[in-house]
This record gives sequence, structure tokens and C-alpha cells, in this order.
Amino acid sequence: MLQDPKSEGSEMAKEIKKAGFIGLGDIGLPMAKNVVKKGFHTTITGHKRREPIEEMKALGAVEVKTPKEVAQASDATIIMVQNDQQAEEVIFGPDGLIHGIKAEDGILLMGTFAPDFCRKVAEAARTKGADAFDAPVVGARMGAEAGTLGISVGGDKANLERFRRLLETMGKITYCGDIGAGQIVKLANNICATVNAWVLAEAVNWGIRNGASEEMLIEHIKIGSGSSFIAQNWAWVKSMWTDPPPPTYYVGVKDMNHVLQIGIELRQPCHFTAMTCEFLKGPPPRILRAK
Repeated sequence: MLQDPKSEGSEMAKEIKKAGFIGLGDIGLPMAKNVVKKGFHTTITGHKRREPIEEMKALGAVEVKTPKEVAQASDATIIMVQNDQQAEEVIFGPDGLIHGIKAEDGILLMGTFAPDFCRKVAEAARTKGADAFDAPVVGARMGAEAGTLGISVGGDKANLERFRRLLETMGKITYCGDIGAGQIVKLANNICATVNAWVLAEAVNWGIRNGASEEMLIEHIKIGSGSSFIAQNWAWVKSMWTDPPPPTYYVGVKDMNHVLQIGIELRQPCHFTAMTCEFLKGPPPRILRAK
């Protein structure tokens, strides 16, 4: 049986003081800003665009060349890339962080990834004497900027306490169970949000065709039984319904595909998710102009 390296010669668990952050996109950048602003020595690595890197460096973050170097400089590394393929490269690639991780370090998988992928990362981390948690977030860019994201965490509950202060720079933790459980809770949320966005667009267009204004409809829905996060943040949702839409719009396809694949494995019907996933492959909803 493989012995956990953490148990050898360590009387006190290492305090998490140094954070790594990989994935400075629409939500990742404001998350990373909160980490560095709240006192964590923060190490970052390359991004498609220089602007996020320069913004973080201006706040005191240190740039290195590879994910491996991020891990070497950090006690815990946050992964906030878009999909499993990017995370695979960042973690397991030739210069991946798994090659730089140390005993009692942590990997915090804060993007939305397949639960099985998170379990694979956790097993690899364990062989190094390190911890891994899936900790995906809800609350969108607004929550990331305010540091009020919902963070659904899966992993070893006892070891989670060492990483709590770092996670709580970005939002509020809900402990969900073993590794992968955080992703399940996040995906359940995403079913609601994604399906609701299309339903609300349909309701608004129906109202407009019957003579109501978009503004009046949304304001009334916000105080009625049809209210939702999507209704309350209608302007932000509509900002992604452009032609062409931003790349983050199509992340919804990836998330819903995770849901459908797990549904197939469990023989759990996901009728509305499947229909919405088909919508997401095409252009976003188009809100009619009032006559």
C-alpha cells in the first residue's frame, strides 16, 4: 500500500501563505486580484493576453514562465482555466505543476471540470503528499469582483481547513463531500442558470410581441415568482448575447455536456439540459425590439 508522504516527519501542517494562480480570464482575473490584495504572495504564469498579467504584476504578483515554477513557488495553486484539456496541459504537461508540487501543497480546481478529471488530479497529488480539491465557483464576474462567489468544495474535509483562508478571499465555501462532489453541485447550479436564460429570453420576447416593453417585463419579473439570478443580472447576461458572442458564452456547452455525459452513465434523464445544449451550439438568444 502506498504510504502518504505527508505522514513522514511532519508534526505540524504547513500554513498556506503563498498562492499560485493559473487562468486569468473573465472570472479568474478578479478572483486572483482578491487573493493578492488580501495578503497572499501570489505567483502567476503566462496568459493569452498580456493585460491580465500586467494588472496582476502591478498589484504585486510575480510572473514565472511555467506552471511547474508556479507550483515550486506556492503552497497552493488555483486552476481557473476553461476546460479539462487546458487543465490537463497545465497540470500534467511537460512543464506542468504536478512536476513542481511539494508535500503538503494544494491544488485547487476552481474551474468547472469533469468530476472524474478532478479525481485523477487528486490521486496524482496524493502520490506527492499533496492535497487536491475541486472548488468551482458560482456568482459570475460580479461575485468574483466583490469576493462573494459561492465555492462548492469536494475533497478531504479535515485537510480543507488549511486552505480555508485562501478560498475565503474569493467567496463563501460550501463543503459538498469527496473529491468531485463540488463539481456536481456546481453543475446542478449551471443547469438551472443555463436553462433559465433561454426560458427568460422566450418569456421576454413573448411579452414584447404582445406590446410590453423589455424593461417593464424584466423589472416586474424581478419582483415576481419568475425571478432568478438571470433576471436580477439581465444586463450582464445580455452582454454575452452578441454577434459573435464572447468565447465565455460557449463554455456553457462544455458544462452541459458534462451534465449529459454523467446523466448517460447514471441513466438519469436530462430533457431540458439536452434541449438547451443544442441551443448553445448556435447563436445566442435575440431579444426583439418593441414596436
